[in-house]
Amino acid sequence: MSDLFAALDLGSNSFHMLLAHRAGGTFETVERLQEKVQLLRGFRGGRLHADAMARGEACLARFAQRLADVPRAQIRIAGTHALREADNREEFAAAAQRIFGVPLEVISGSDEARLINLGVAHQIPAAPGDGRLVVDVGGGSTELAWSDAAEPLHEPRRVASFKVGCVSLTEAHFQSGVAQPQAYLAARARALQALDGLTPVAAGCEVIGTSGTVESVHSVLAANGWDGECITADGLAMLTDAIVDGRWLVEAGLPGLQPERVDIFAAGLAVVDALFQRLGLRTMRFVDVSLQDGLLYRDVTPPDRGEDLRARTVARLQQRFAVDTAQAARVRRTALALFDGTAAWWPRDEGWRALLGWAAELHEIGTVVASRHYHRHGAYLLQNSDMRAFSPQQQFQLALLVRGHRRAFPGLSFRAYDDATRRCLVRLLSLLRIAVILHRGHSDAHAPPVAASIGADQEGLNLDLGAPWLAAHPLSARELEVEAGQLDAAGIRLRVR
Repeated sequence: MSDLFAALDLGSNSFHMLLAHRAGGTFETVERLQEKVQLLRGFRGGRLHADAMARGEACLARFAQRLADVPRAQIRIAGTHALREADNREEFAAAAQRIFGVPLEVISGSDEARLINLGVAHQIPAAPGDGRLVVDVGGGSTELAWSDAAEPLHEPRRVASFKVGCVSLTEAHFQSGVAQPQAYLAARARALQALDGLTPVAAGCEVIGTSGTVESVHSVLAANGWDGECITADGLAMLTDAIVDGRWLVEAGLPGLQPERVDIFAAGLAVVDALFQRLGLRTMRFVDVSLQDGLLYRDVTPPDRGEDLRARTVARLQQRFAVDTAQAARVRRTALALFDGTAAWWPRDEGWRALLGWAAELHEIGTVVASRHYHRHGAYLLQNSDMRAFSPQQQFQLALLVRGHRRAFPGLSFRAYDDATRRCLVRLLSLLRIAVILHRGHSDAHAPPVAASIGADQEGLNLDLGAPWLAAHPLSARELEVEAGQLDAAGIRLRVR
């Protein structure tokens, strides 16, 4: 029996296909395909336009070639807003079944919200706070799912679907001859009207946005230096002001905006802008999770807790890249012992201990490419791997630690962080580098007795090692001498006692 599964989302703007391997209670992505079809384009009198249906059928025929070897019982196909609204949806559904031999399921807006939320729950663990809100802005509708902190994330407390999206607003307001500022203001007013009834979320609620619309807004803000990891209300205000004032013409393209989204970007931005106003949002984090993920996970067990998801991701990477797990465990034990011995460095453990443990477990991942410069190869692999349950920030910091765990101390790499974060990352890296040096022998027989403490000035790091061990391991002793110089340049005075 094949372990390949596929899920197709036939949206109002784009058709998406996800091909994945089933691995126990999870899926590992093989390939994702996307085509801009705009099934809702030309929608009149409750009917899909013939040209839109022809574009959709042609796209499905191309997807079908890729799925030829996937068992029919392991293919899921869902239609969303455009097909929900179309009186002639049965005509298109018949064409889809003819192409795939699989029935097309036209799902309700509430079910769409639940499935998107389910996909997010399997990929993104819960954050501390007052629950979670998942938002998906599509071509014809916008879905929301609220989850309470005390309840399982995959079982939302409330879901809602609103008939407003980037394609429908573009059709209604962004026509030739209409000035961009007036069109944007009219689209935002309609979006605010459609979203009437939404109330502000709690200050501690985690807000996650999915879909190409949210991704494009985040990409434009990041490319222009107005936002970083999240969409913020301040960044959004700067972008909308530039569009309303006419300083930026979306038709000419914007930095960070993919060409295929130019025609629908302003309308999508209007929906995001309206959501921020109605919900009283300060931030929204984009995650690359979709309805297709939810379609696959609908038939498997509920998601694990966050720490279990990340542990499975690390174990999968270790297996895939043939990591020496015994050596990884040695370095992890020592690195965490050093962390615990320097407790005063970490007044609040905001995940620093976990980050150090992951870095230790994956520090040799790059050896699968080459032993020479393996730390650089490892950083590249981590930056570009599909790391379920890890935030982009965690993934980048993890790659940074692996990149810097040997050879020259990468001081310049930390300049992008604020002082407090930079100080913690430099200290984490110093502990990881020392743990690697102490286990140069790749053997339990050579494991040293080690203890760590910090100096009275909070900058010194005292490393206590038995004198017989140092005498018996001259290579490590020499490397610790060199390391003292490296760390001194980074602001940490290492004393080996």
